[in-house]
Amino acid sequence: MRRVPIGLIVSISAISLGVSTNSAQSMPSTLKQTYRKDSDIIRVNLVPPQANTFWLVVASRPTQEEAVDLARTYAATIGPIFVVQSQNGLFAIVAGTLNFDKAKPNLITLKDLHIIPQDSFLSRGDNLDRIVWLGFDRGTPLDFMSQSAYRSVVQRLQAAMTRLSLYSGPVDGLIGRTTVNAFNAYSAKFGMPNADIITMDALAQIERTSSDGFRNDPERSLAQSQGFNDALSFNEARAGGFASANIFTQARNMGFKTQREFDVATSAGFASKADFQKAQAAGFTSAQDFRAAQKLGFATQREFTAFQSSGFSDPDQYRAAMQKGFTDKASYDKAESKRLKVAKDAAAIVLSDAQTFLRLNPQLPNLIDIADKASALNAQLQTTSTDALVASTTQLNGLLLTVNGYPDFLATREKERTDAVEKQKERIRTELTTGQQALKKWMAGHLTSPNLPAVVAEVKDLDGINTSADLDTLLEAQKGLRALIANQGLASDLTQLAAEAASAIPSTRDVSGPRIEETELNRVLLKGALEDVVVLYNAGPTAPSLLRTLSGDFSFTTNEASICLLGVDDNPSLERALRRAVSPLGGKTLRVKTGCTIEDIDRSDLFLLRRKKFIEANADYIVSYLDAIEKKKLRPFEPFKFADLKSAIDQDSAQVARIANDVEAGTRPGFAGLILGNGSFGICAVVDGDLRVHQPSIDEIVQSIPIPAPQQKATTVEDAYAALRRDQCRVLYGSNQTLKKIGEALSRDGISFSYAPVWFDQPRLVAEQTKLDVEKQNQIKAAEAARLAAEESKKLSEMKLAEDQKSKAAQELQLRQQNGPAATSLSNLLSYGLRKTVLNESGNQPAGPTIDIASSFPKLAAWNAGLQHDAWKPTDVVVAIQDYGSASWKGRNLQAIVVQADVKIKSAERGEYKDACFILGAVIDAEFQMVRDPYEAPCSDDTSAAWSTGHDLRSSWKAH
Repeated sequence: MRRVPIGLIVSISAISLGVSTNSAQSMPSTLKQTYRKDSDIIRVNLVPPQANTFWLVVASRPTQEEAVDLARTYAATIGPIFVVQSQNGLFAIVAGTLNFDKAKPNLITLKDLHIIPQDSFLSRGDNLDRIVWLGFDRGTPLDFMSQSAYRSVVQRLQAAMTRLSLYSGPVDGLIGRTTVNAFNAYSAKFGMPNADIITMDALAQIERTSSDGFRNDPERSLAQSQGFNDALSFNEARAGGFASANIFTQARNMGFKTQREFDVATSAGFASKADFQKAQAAGFTSAQDFRAAQKLGFATQREFTAFQSSGFSDPDQYRAAMQKGFTDKASYDKAESKRLKVAKDAAAIVLSDAQTFLRLNPQLPNLIDIADKASALNAQLQTTSTDALVASTTQLNGLLLTVNGYPDFLATREKERTDAVEKQKERIRTELTTGQQALKKWMAGHLTSPNLPAVVAEVKDLDGINTSADLDTLLEAQKGLRALIANQGLASDLTQLAAEAASAIPSTRDVSGPRIEETELNRVLLKGALEDVVVLYNAGPTAPSLLRTLSGDFSFTTNEASICLLGVDDNPSLERALRRAVSPLGGKTLRVKTGCTIEDIDRSDLFLLRRKKFIEANADYIVSYLDAIEKKKLRPFEPFKFADLKSAIDQDSAQVARIANDVEAGTRPGFAGLILGNGSFGICAVVDGDLRVHQPSIDEIVQSIPIPAPQQKATTVEDAYAALRRDQCRVLYGSNQTLKKIGEALSRDGISFSYAPVWFDQPRLVAEQTKLDVEKQNQIKAAEAARLAAEESKKLSEMKLAEDQKSKAAQELQLRQQNGPAATSLSNLLSYGLRKTVLNESGNQPAGPTIDIASSFPKLAAWNAGLQHDAWKPTDVVVAIQDYGSASWKGRNLQAIVVQADVKIKSAERGEYKDACFILGAVIDAEFQMVRDPYEAPCSDDTSAAWSTGHDLRSSWKAH
């Protein structure tokens, strides 16, 4: 390359940059002229060699040295280049020329491919003064698109994109959107190798990526250190959590995609993913179990585990047992053993009957057949096949039943055996009963004996067994009793107790009950009026809900109070009184049981015991409760006395009785509630008018039952009765006439009911109606006040909006007076260009940069070009300013304008007139005489607001 010395320039004022024989612009040999001193130089503009070309300026630097150094770095990827000093003192790096018709699209494409910097631009050379450094050889073409270095870079990019399957076009070095799209796809997938421009190193990196798929050398080095040679395998392995190529290859060959799945499978002994997934689906976690289960014919881990734990070793035997309902070998063997024993016993009986019958009747005509079958059955007794034994027994028995006289003989034999079995059962029962009684006596005198737990367990086991009708059960119990007596060495003690019992003189039982020693604790149950009711509470840990807290208060922790009664009748009045009493303690619901038992000591919270009924109970019952009192497990309940409950019960009962009498007599008008004993939560109300008037009364009735989450509905008398009969309602609320009518029907149908202790008379009805009327009036007043307030607020908002609009209009008028000339100047430039392009007018061009409508607004230009084909002709263009101000473009504040262009068109053929509307926007770069980032859209699709926001347009036309 030739370097122009510092201080010298090439005089190009008279140089004609000629055209080579192949029509490509080339650098002529006459570029090199006589050099003069700077003071003698006549500076002239460096214009392109042809009128239809632009210089491609790829960069500029403030000093010649920086520009030349940078130019040299571009030579490998861009090709021949030269440095020119501009009029503003900067040094421009020029890479040749671009033809006018494709200059701008090629510029954009070159930038998109990062072959030239993003701030490269096109120039006519008006500001370029002199060449200070030249990188062109003689005959080198000036046309940038024909440079071999640049073409080589594009071809290498295309080849790389082709290898990555991102590009399917020809590898010809020609640029276009297909190449750009492929490069963008590469950048999105692998990232840009260089943020500014593609260097030879970056190109080499792209080619390396295209060959092995790695994004960069660090990633490639990391992958290779782990044994990977391509990015596809490396990324797939990394996504699966694999740390080395060796393990990844093993896993992939086995069908696994993740390290975790591979580790789990291999640690469990699986050799393929198919087996692993099949095993997992079946619940197996071990390959050994999976293979063993498959071999044995089990499809799931659950089945295999059940087989392993069953005790069977033969899967067919296990399946046969399962079909019979057995899951373990022990129970199956026991059942089969019992079945075999039953079969053998039945066979032995048939053989015995046959032998006895034959001795009595030796001259039977079919003796040989019977003997043959009996011989076969006798042989079967030695076998373990139950089915074979049953079959042989059935055959012999069937043959015998055909013999004359044998059925009667068999009936007699069976009765003898049945009688013998019943006598055996009775003997065993007697032994079991005597033994149990003897053991109980022994327990009473040996409470500290180490043998006591075993004896207690045996006594409990014997409960109910001595009434069993099953001989085997009785034999097992007899065997257990005898074993206990022998193992615990109780024979002598029990013999002595039996002797003492036999010699004892029977005593007369005290019919008034056992003699009980009175103590300070049990006096609450034993001393006092017999009709008194004592209230106790469960102070032990087994209380279902009641708990005495640290402060000494009582609380029902589960919100339910479990209460048992002895000698106290359960009725609705009692339950309502109890509910009112325990509700403050948290007992929201009741579970009341009549007839306290010994077991209720551990299962109830409160005990209501009438003293007379308690004293008359059996000794075990009395002892159990007194023992609980002595142990302080049962204690007197302090929060209320039964006398308090009795008073409430009497008042409630009296109120219910009065309501019942009033309803039946029909002498007292009013409303009440009728209660059934079903489990429904529904309430049927038969009332005239607004149901809300009766709500307080209905709420009182609900609280007296109570019903959780009651379902309430108004209905007719007939519908209400039908709902009661279908258990859809538990409560009927209505007038005294309604209640009387339905009460008579319920009594007729044998359905019991009671009345709620709540009466809603006429004065209360009037008071509640008045209350509702007042509430309704208040609501109407509040709604009217809210309406008036809303109207007033709306008026104030409208006034404020009008004032804001008036203020905005005044601000915009002031802005437009101040900025009207500048905005109009830009608008005129657009209007001139539009009228020239659309209407083909050639008026005087306004001062300012020329706006090329066709290149700046290609959609509008395309629309205009298509008018003639559709037989339309434009007749006028009207431009109106929509917005004007300053916009930000690459850190610079430039003028920006948005206009609405209304184009009027007509069609003589159609006899019609139409209007077309466009929104056009542009950032005007007066310094470079350029239009930046133009915007165009039909008015119907206007998104210029987003364009303004994107350019940070600060309006000098609109008030915001």
